[in-house]
Amino acid sequence: MPDQLTPQQLDAINALSAEARYDEFVSQVVEWKAVWSLSSEQGWAVISDDGDEYLPVWQHADLAALWATGGYSDCQPKQIPLSDWLTKWLPGMDEDGMYISVCPDIEGEGVVVSAAELLEDINNSQGK
Repeated sequence: MPDQLTPQQLDAINALSAEARYDEFVSQVVEWKAVWSLSSEQGWAVISDDGDEYLPVWQHADLAALWATGGYSDCQPKQIPLSDWLTKWLPGMDEDGMYISVCPDIEGEGVVVSAAELLEDINNSQGK
């Protein structure tokens, strides 16, 4: 995983459609072996919308950092090892009925999926 994304790389990723960002997320987390979200002293950042809760995730800290503004200004990007994401996080989120907002752009647009669906897509990408 590159230590930093250039401004051009950030712009290029954010210019992609939500579906294309989802595909990039799946392939890059498999390659880079990590998922990123936002965390503060109060815990993980969660998006609430019409009674549903979503955990926003990205494939790189720099993408997550773009969201650390406004209501999330107290948050910092935090890495979740892919092995933990696959064996602990996604199964637990599936049990809790929590959804994932994958690589939302700065306007908040991202693909929202169930934990089971994301687990299946990542496993398929790994050839499992």
